[in-house]
Amino acid sequence: MPPISSPLGNILQNSIENLLIAEQQVQDKEAFREDANNSLDEFWKNLMVISQKLSFECTKICICFSKSPPPTAKETSSLLTAVEEAVLALASTFYGLSPVHGQVLRSNVRYSCVRAIQATRQLLKIIKDEGCHAVGERYRQSTGIVWQGCEKLEKCHRDNKSMVLSDLQGQNLLITDALNEILEAMEGDGSGWSGFGDDEEMEEEEKWTNEDKDLISPSVNVIKSSKILFKRILTAVENNGLCDTPEHIRELDELYEDCRHISNTVDTLILELYPPLNVPNMEEQTNHLANILRTALKTATQCHIITEAEQPQIEFIHKAIEHNLDRMKEKLSNL
Repeated sequence: MPPISSPLGNILQNSIENLLIAEQQVQDKEAFREDANNSLDEFWKNLMVISQKLSFECTKICICFSKSPPPTAKETSSLLTAVEEAVLALASTFYGLSPVHGQVLRSNVRYSCVRAIQATRQLLKIIKDEGCHAVGERYRQSTGIVWQGCEKLEKCHRDNKSMVLSDLQGQNLLITDALNEILEAMEGDGSGWSGFGDDEEMEEEEKWTNEDKDLISPSVNVIKSSKILFKRILTAVENNGLCDTPEHIRELDELYEDCRHISNTVDTLILELYPPLNVPNMEEQTNHLANILRTALKTATQCHIITEAEQPQIEFIHKAIEHNLDRMKEKLSNL
């Protein structure tokens, strides 16, 4: 279908550009109001009201543009003004979320706000580029885009502990999948890992020798230590994590920051373990993962989440990492 013609097209384009400016402002990681309200309950109450308002205004636009004739320029301006006001209120409310409530919380709320604004902008672009008839045909899809964006806001975890716990649980699943992948591969000879299938025209695949599998076993055990570390930290955050003081919130942020690179580092190491085995890269990435784990262990022990009763578990993980690094050095020295 033909796009919306001028002047409606110009009005829609101006609104799309205004929403893009608001989106870019929300993406500014340093932006917040100095007079930000320190009440999380008040913040979430305001955000939910605005989210519902934005969803309502976008639904109204879809209804109006799915009918014939389309709204007049004056009616369109009025509709878009209401949408822009809702988006600006969303941005303003986000600016009121003080960093004192936690950087992990703020980062995730920012992402959800940006997604809601992007969804709104996408809706207006569909109307402008594809015309009223397309909006009528795609009514559920068009409004659904915005509904999903607002729903993501409404489903956000409400404090830094919950947000840190959720993000770390996601990381834990990635590490579990990666560990299971390499353990399954080690039951065989490492061939077929690339997923290309049985192509007769392909050259014969690389395989591990028995010596290779023995050589990579300490590195795999360091990956296992990552899994154990995440299990202990997740339990400690869930049972002992607090958001009652700025210091406790800051400690949760620091713990998350030191843990968030572990899953990517595990993935990188696993790629180096598959045949053909690159021994220098394997050694480098194993040591890199061990250093990240040491940092996370140190942060955890200095954080309020680890009690005296849990210290032996943390010490066990540390000893397991060092033991496997020593084993790797010993095996490499015999090459």
